[in-house]
Amino acid sequence: MSTSDVYAASKGAAQKGRVIAETCANCHGIDSEIKIAGFPTLAGQKYKYMAKQLREMRASAKIRAGTQIFKSSDTSSLMRARRSNDFMDPFVIELSDTEIDDISAYYASLRCRAVMTALPLPAPKLENRCQICHGKRGIAKNSNIPNIAGQDALYLEQQMQAFWSAKLQKDDGQERCRSAIMEGQAAKLSDKDIADISLYYSRLPCDG
Repeated sequence: MSTSDVYAASKGAAQKGRVIAETCANCHGIDSEIKIAGFPTLAGQKYKYMAKQLREMRASAKIRAGTQIFKSSDTSSLMRARRSNDFMDPFVIELSDTEIDDISAYYASLRCRAVMTALPLPAPKLENRCQICHGKRGIAKNSNIPNIAGQDALYLEQQMQAFWSAKLQKDDGQERCRSAIMEGQAAKLSDKDIADISLYYSRLPCDG
């Protein structure tokens, strides 16, 4: 996938981001050559999407650590959704806004290099629901929506299962949707639908 448009919109410094991203290598791989099933590949991902996710994970980490208090007024600034991943807490809690921008710019500047180990599959039932936001071949046009073509299949499956199992998430005493659209769509899928869709997108070329 050409990342020129995505990277051009970034505020970060990719070279500085590469140095910071060395701490990400054990799980995401340096240059995002994925090493562990269940972890997302990040190369060529949308800059704005990644920066938003990292900021939300940082906020969640600070709330869990007791260094930040959630206020209902924060919801609008988090664009209706807040990413929370306690595994990521130690990696994101001390990141500055500039460092987040740099890391996001670095990964957005890379060319997706996911290796296709199997042939593409026919589009599964209900996959057309995904096309409206994620694009016909898993490459989203909206800079706030992630590309999913060539993404790790287990990661995609885990994310959709999480959306399916919790339309409303309870977080620090506050009930709110992480992503109302995704939770509503995932609720219509069976376990087989989720597995089929995940495998389908994982085998699509991520270079567009």
